[in-house]
Amino acid sequence: MHEKLKELFFSLLEVDSPSGFEEPMIGRLMALLEPLCDEVYQTPRGNVVGVQRGTDPEAPKVALAAHMDQVGFVVFNVDPRGFIRFRKLGGAVDRSIQGHQVKILTEKGPIVGVVGLKPGHITRPEEARQIPPIEEMYIDIGAGSPEECAERGVKVGTPIVWNTRPIELGNGLVATAAADDRAGLAAILAVAGNLKSRRIPATVYYIGTVEEEIGLRGAAVAAYDLDVDMAVAVDTCPAGWQPDVNMRDLPIEVGLGPSLQIGEFSSGGFRLESQVVRRWLMEAADANGLTYQSGFQHGGTDASALQQTKSGIPAVAFNVPRRYSHSPVEVLSMGDLHNLVEILTHALSGLRKGFSTLRVQQ
Repeated sequence: MHEKLKELFFSLLEVDSPSGFEEPMIGRLMALLEPLCDEVYQTPRGNVVGVQRGTDPEAPKVALAAHMDQVGFVVFNVDPRGFIRFRKLGGAVDRSIQGHQVKILTEKGPIVGVVGLKPGHITRPEEARQIPPIEEMYIDIGAGSPEECAERGVKVGTPIVWNTRPIELGNGLVATAAADDRAGLAAILAVAGNLKSRRIPATVYYIGTVEEEIGLRGAAVAAYDLDVDMAVAVDTCPAGWQPDVNMRDLPIEVGLGPSLQIGEFSSGGFRLESQVVRRWLMEAADANGLTYQSGFQHGGTDASALQQTKSGIPAVAFNVPRRYSHSPVEVLSMGDLHNLVEILTHALSGLRKGFSTLRVQQ
């Protein structure tokens, strides 16, 4: 199971789809869901929906949502010497950008470039300790003019991603860009595969959302016209327990199981999630001896947007912890991803008619 899940995860990492430019992942996700679902479609907004219809129309209907976009960049302009100025799509960490390779996704095909930096020989000591703002950074593709950049397909509005490949570390850890949220997409696909032949009572909607990294925009409308009783946002979350992070601030740890969130701290404030949905997943994990963690998410997830859809869909975020968030070297545990898939599979398999999402049971 671990090896099959890793192959799926690695295959999704090959697809470049920064926020607002998710078309490659829309196509890949639809193709992977087609043999697993009774119906698969995309919405005009770009969200993908796959439906596995349950055997009991009165059993709960559950949405599993994972976002298809990744943090990236976009061409802002090109200076007279052919150096490319850019801006962020999502929250890439500024100090992780300079000195790295990037891939510019032109209509003629990808072009590899590097994010330049001032020579250390002429950098003043006080300057060396500072991180320049994104407005001062630039990409070098070896071009000598704006015209040459244009000939190669680089124009204002062209998306950009890091040019990295996943690497396997010790103890089942993987370092890669875009673990957020290729891990979530791999998880919902693996759950769909597990449930395809089981014919469970509950109906499951597998949703790939767009533009999560720039404001949960796809999730805000993803479930609007779906008959859904509850939802799980399957994502990643920042983990601590590294030399420069105090555990009092970030107690979630890579390798101790997926994190079942109690609430979220984000730019919009603090939000609690559905404790009913959370208890349902906890009970499935405990009954099957599967490890997980409980905590508070730093940063918003699609769960926040789903909870505010229509009259409110009870939702919770279920996340794979990863170190070095929004950098080209996010590190996660394949064991955590496996446990998340197993917990969701058992929880969904056990849903029956009569399950209530009301906070006070009657």
